[in-house]
Amino acid sequence: MWIDYGERIPEAVAVLQEQVRTERERGVADRLRLLWLLKSGSVRSLGGAAAVLGYSERQVQRWWACYAAGGLAALVQRRRRGGSRERISAAAWAALNARLRAGEIARLKDAQAYLREQWGIVYCLDALSKLFRRHKVKRKTGRPRHRRADAAAQAAFKKSVRRHA
Repeated sequence: MWIDYGERIPEAVAVLQEQVRTERERGVADRLRLLWLLKSGSVRSLGGAAAVLGYSERQVQRWWACYAAGGLAALVQRRRRGGSRERISAAAWAALNARLRAGEIARLKDAQAYLREQWGIVYCLDALSKLFRRHKVKRKTGRPRHRRADAAAQAAFKKSVRRHA
């Protein structure tokens, strides 16, 4: 059974062609290109369109089902990427960031404890590390100091070395 896609698609070929040109997102442009190919008669079936567009026939069938159910608006709707949302709120992130900048939190364990105690947000160390990477927070630590180092003696030594040099 052949479907006459020219009758089923009410949008004009010129309108679809213009939308394909102006669309910046590749996936949405390919979905519009599917309609344009079917409406213009360049291809006669979803299988032929899949071959031209470089997608699987099943994917093109999903696009057509989406279009048939919800129209053009449903087909071009941008979908949210997969994955879960962050558990940390904007206020908690701002407070954590302020503590990081003040130097009160030096290790991931410190940040983990702060979020758990103050905000009730539980992160494992790996997830916290990935959170910092996503927000482009780098570990900023000072030079390591020995626990028995004497700052006054070191300063005096630096001054004496400069005088002799």
